[in-house]
Amino acid sequence: MRRTTLLALLAALAVAGWIALFEREGGAGDEGHPVFGLDEPEIRAIEIERPGESAVRLARDGEGFVVAEGDGPASAADAGEADLFLQNVVSLRFEREIENVTGEDLPGFGLDPPGLLLRVFPESDDHPLTARFGDETPAAGNRYLQLGERVLVTSAFARDNLDRSAWDLRDKRVFRLDMAAARRLRVSTGEGTTVEVAREEGVWNILRPYRFAADPYEASQFASALLDAEMAGVAPPPDEGGEDPFGLASPRLTAALDLVAGPREEAVSRTVHFGSESRTPPGVFARLGTDPLIFVVRKPLFDALREVADNEMANLRSLDLFRFAAFRTVALRFATPDGESTFHRREGGEGREWTMESGRAAPVVVDTVAVEDLLYELNSTEAEAVGEASLPGDGAAWAIAVTEEVEEGGETRETAPETVRLTVSASGEVRALRAGDDRTLVVSADAWKAIADLFVSAGVPPEGS
Repeated sequence: MRRTTLLALLAALAVAGWIALFEREGGAGDEGHPVFGLDEPEIRAIEIERPGESAVRLARDGEGFVVAEGDGPASAADAGEADLFLQNVVSLRFEREIENVTGEDLPGFGLDPPGLLLRVFPESDDHPLTARFGDETPAAGNRYLQLGERVLVTSAFARDNLDRSAWDLRDKRVFRLDMAAARRLRVSTGEGTTVEVAREEGVWNILRPYRFAADPYEASQFASALLDAEMAGVAPPPDEGGEDPFGLASPRLTAALDLVAGPREEAVSRTVHFGSESRTPPGVFARLGTDPLIFVVRKPLFDALREVADNEMANLRSLDLFRFAAFRTVALRFATPDGESTFHRREGGEGREWTMESGRAAPVVVDTVAVEDLLYELNSTEAEAVGEASLPGDGAAWAIAVTEEVEEGGETRETAPETVRLTVSASGEVRALRAGDDRTLVVSADAWKAIADLFVSAGVPPEGS
């Protein structure tokens, strides 16, 4: 063995033995003492530094926290992650103190340079409390920690609880809202296409490119997917001299959402701009309004919004002939080429029954099962396609109106009738126009025949009456 190698080995053994001596003879009267001696409300900000990486700063901002990395912009911190991080800082404790340590001794403890540095800024003082984490001690399960000039012994796992990146602490939700519910969505493309859908009095309707009933399930699922969207990453610092490195000066797509959020359902608006594609992480660059933080969203979210715009919300359109709930229906009116008939629900001697009145004739009790079969058929009929903007001028004119009964505030009231007008051509083609729609529905001949046949059956009194 070479002389230099032997000397280095002996020096290392000496240092290890010296540290072990400190471990064995160090003061043991401070077990379980808090490192910082602060409660959570007393902490204004915390900085985290790791070798070779930009510093991370977590700071109070009103009732929440914001997080920033290096010279980058601050953005909202995840409330749960920020709270947990603060709890770990406050609960950090040391078991004992190593005495008689000088600056020359710090490299032997892994404290110069430290593996992790923490600066804690109290609310009442501009001078931070600085903690440096070093190596694990010879005794398993412990680690060296420097606080000011003191060298302490803490749990080996304490560093793991505090080693957090900006990404770990950041609120990764795109819209960063609690208890949010969408009320209106407008999607615009760089080519000038704009589509819009809104929830009006609890019902989803497409407003642009033309007014049309939206499928309640599809619209709700789409809105939920937007509100649940999370960042896939944060954009890297742009190259110097790049004019528009993220494609956000002229966005490919813009999604504007009107929402209510929080326990008081306060009205808020959020706009997300989508730029060029990101390779790492894979996705699309995006920005929330004028927020300086540029992040990356996963491509399926962008693709779904783009499809909605390009297809004029075809995948959100409802082709159901009616929206009513059969169990709440109390009246059903048919206006046919031969006259008008109205069915009413009432409580009879043997429970619920239906009556029908035509013209000036007195109401007669009809077959309850037949009427409810008719309601079910109306409720489950789906059109084949979307038709023209208006009903044809020729053909037999029909109108069907359904009235429901709802409870609000402990009181029962009847809704305004849900009305559908239809035209049946001589060749059997059926077009329907729902109230409020700007486009007709194409109803199949078979579906219309089933409705017409059940209408005739429902008007027949039950056997034995």
